[in-house]
Formats: sequence, C-alpha cells, structure tokens
Amino acid sequence: MRSYYKAYKKVGEIKTSLAEKLGGMCYGYVYISPGVIRHIIRRHNKQLSRNVKDNLINVIESILKDPDYIGTKIKENNRITIEFVKKVDSILLLGMEVDKDEGYIYVSTLYPITKSKIDNKIYGGRLLSCSIE
Repeated sequence: MRSYYKAYKKVGEIKTSLAEKLGGMCYGYVYISPGVIRHIIRRHNKQLSRNVKDNLINVIESILKDPDYIGTKIKENNRITIEFVKKVDSILLLGMEVDKDEGYIYVSTLYPITKSKIDNKIYGGRLLSCSIE
C-alpha cells in the first residue's frame, strides 16, 4: 500500500479458510478510508440503526470475523468484488473490492439488504452460506 493511504484504517482480516470458500483468490487485511465511512453514514443514514452508526468499525470487524453469507464476483476490467452478509441489528451487506495492483482489500460500502435479495443471490450462485469452524 502506498504512503498516501496512511489515513486508511485496518478493520479486519479475511482468513484463508474463508478465502478457500471464495476460490482462494482474496485473503488478507481489509482497510477502510475515511471517505467510505462518510459515504456509509451519509448515504445510508436512515437505513442503519443508531447502534450500527455509532459503532461502525466494530460492526465491520464483526462481519469480517463471522459472516453468515459470503460471495465474490469478477467485474469488468477484472475487478474482484467480495460481499459478506451478516445479521447485526438488521441484515447488512459489506461490499469490498480487491486492488490487485497494490495488493490490498478495501471496504467500498455497507448497507441493509432484505432476505428476499439474499435468497435471490443464493439462488443465482453469488452468495454461499458460511459457517466458521
């Protein structure tokens, strides 16, 4: 990671056991920028509970440690996106992207998701049920 990323905070780690379920392509420390924190609070303010907004970093850490569902997708330009879903106060989707050039994973968004959308993603093969041993 370059020196101008000093403002980024380390919020957790994707373990190799979870990475194997994702195809083994993405594991390591996960970072979040101050701009993404502002994005989550401003854009999803009314959708998130007071508990989640006040403890945003801790909520992200808990989602990374023990997700209920995980998924990955390769987008255009070979960008890899990772999704972790966990029920905290409501069901939350944590979106992350992998920067292959710099070799790190960063949080891109966090927002509530409905059970029906989770079911659609499972049916479509984009999410897998997850249990950590």
